[in-house]
Amino acid sequence: MSAGRILVVEDSPPSIQALVGVLRDQGYQVHVATNGRKALEKLDSIRPDLILLDVMMPEVDGFETCARIKASTEWCEIPIIFLTSKTEPDDIVRGFEVGAVDYVAKPFHAHELLARVSTHLAIHRLRRENERLIRTESELARHRSVAQMVAGVAHEINTPLGILNTSASLLRNWLASPVLAALGETREGQAMLEDLRDAGDLITRNAARAHKLVQDFKKVSVHQITDALEQVQLIGIVSETAHLFQVSNRESPLEVKILNALPDQQGTWLGYPGSLSQVLLNLLSNAQRYAYPGGAAGKVEIELTGDDQRYRISVRDFGAGIPPENLPRVFEPFFTTGRGQGGSGLGMSIVHMIVTAHLQGEISIESNAHKGTTVAFWFPRRITEPDHAV
Repeated sequence: MSAGRILVVEDSPPSIQALVGVLRDQGYQVHVATNGRKALEKLDSIRPDLILLDVMMPEVDGFETCARIKASTEWCEIPIIFLTSKTEPDDIVRGFEVGAVDYVAKPFHAHELLARVSTHLAIHRLRRENERLIRTESELARHRSVAQMVAGVAHEINTPLGILNTSASLLRNWLASPVLAALGETREGQAMLEDLRDAGDLITRNAARAHKLVQDFKKVSVHQITDALEQVQLIGIVSETAHLFQVSNRESPLEVKILNALPDQQGTWLGYPGSLSQVLLNLLSNAQRYAYPGGAAGKVEIELTGDDQRYRISVRDFGAGIPPENLPRVFEPFFTTGRGQGGSGLGMSIVHMIVTAHLQGEISIESNAHKGTTVAFWFPRRITEPDHAV
């Protein structure tokens, strides 16, 4: 693995040769630009971690190049070390004023150059890590707030649903009372009683359906938002996620069938239910979009199996399949054949990352043209929490 990407901006061939040799010996990935204009053009493709910038160059000198880089919101955080034979105090001060973090006098000494490069790369990495931690903490705080809101909304919705269920129960009791039963002695009264019974049954069924939807939404949403290590029943997480997918994708005639072959049917699992539901939702969305394009009807089977050490979940469709030449690239970031269908190329790479990193498992994919695709992943029955979880 490279120790870092360094862009050397220098117009002297002997200096370029010396710098490249010293840096590559230490494992750095080195790129060269022979003037400031070329350096600016290369930033996007190289994305360097540090820039070694000569001051005296034709076309655009080092001071101007540094000032342009620091004026860019995308590149301003890159540490820049000046390489200069101009060691007058005014020149050094000017270099710091335009944004350089350090300077190395020419001709340079290898040990001094490497020490300064290593120091500023370390500082840069620490700064980025600190910013990442701040963002992560902010995101966690936002997630906790959203989780509380979801739980609160679900609770409030459950209240009127409970009232509906109670009212439907009262309606059934009234319909069974002798007073109303007397209405059945006439044709009109009998028709009215049947309509009232149908209305009561309709209220009861839909209230129960809404209650289950609220509970599934609450569980899956809160799991995805907080995603804490939790002991759950595997079949429950899979069923809730499949139910939510079907409810939120009514325009698609995709039938999701769960095949439970777990030894104990429930599958007690210590893991991250939010991560698991995200994997399943991504795989179901992929099947909907690519296996059965254009809203075609289709079927997906989710099979649960396991042994004493691991669980296995497979998601199988019976649709278009994946061309053999594309199969090895499915988990690559940004690889997709369906940009016209809304694909970003990140879905399967995210699935791979979650399964292998967060769920501490393995994942595989098999596919045959016009016969369908099966994605299977294995993960331990008890996930071990990392020592330094953020």
